[in-house]
Amino acid sequence: MSAFPYSVGSAMFAGRSAIVTGASSGIGRDLATMLASQGANVALIARRGELLHELADELTGFGVDALPIVCDVTDQSQVNKAVAGACEAFGGVDILVNNAGVLIPSLFSEASVEDLRRMMDVNFFGAVHVTRAVLPIMQDAARGNIVNIASIAGRLGGPTLSGYSASKFALIGFTESLRIELFGSGVIASLVVPASVDTEMLDNPEWNARAWAVGDLRIPQDWVSWGVIAAIVLGLAEVDVPPGFATAQKVAALFPDLTGLWLGMGSRFIDLMNDWMARPRR
Repeated sequence: MSAFPYSVGSAMFAGRSAIVTGASSGIGRDLATMLASQGANVALIARRGELLHELADELTGFGVDALPIVCDVTDQSQVNKAVAGACEAFGGVDILVNNAGVLIPSLFSEASVEDLRRMMDVNFFGAVHVTRAVLPIMQDAARGNIVNIASIAGRLGGPTLSGYSASKFALIGFTESLRIELFGSGVIASLVVPASVDTEMLDNPEWNARAWAVGDLRIPQDWVSWGVIAAIVLGLAEVDVPPGFATAQKVAALFPDLTGLWLGMGSRFIDLMNDWMARPRR
């Protein structure tokens, strides 16, 4: 549950309209609530219609319009219709947050091509599809904020994350290139790069098998939402959550041999310990 002090009457984003993908749960739900509580009309995009309608009913309590749209972001035609519907309902789009994502952890040697493609389709091309539909609207208005939620896994790969990391690396590169292309246009492309977040995405056997070794560290969802708000309000190129965490990863990237040795040995140690703990005891 978010610790953000939601209150009717706040107006940080009064008169502005936002689209949030992956809005049915987790970070997307928390962020949509935060934006609505601050006066923004919000289009809620995800595949789980029942959850979207429940959230929309809650958000109208802030005195704003909330539009639930069932949409698969991997389908450009569905995305185009969703964005057109939001634009018609709100008269434009001021804020886009590409949050929809999926994690299917697996060692690469055991991963299916279908799972790898699924992560790329949702995590990278999903953002591409929505951005492609929204960008002309923002360019015509000469203003707007596009915020893509990446991951620390998009700065440094890790075991069982080859597909997920690849999709987030792609999203980071896309956003950084887009930011340069949009310079001076009034449209700002920003990155929010969180560490492991306390969402249902981490409820999987691979994470649970390794969590004991790293303390099962998860940051609250609203930390990421605050990062998005900071990116929008301040026009920041990148927000690390927690602050400085991604910077540490960038420093580690300066020493790839040492970093690879340390991470490889750590991963192998965890695997050995898991195998030892799984052995039957006499």
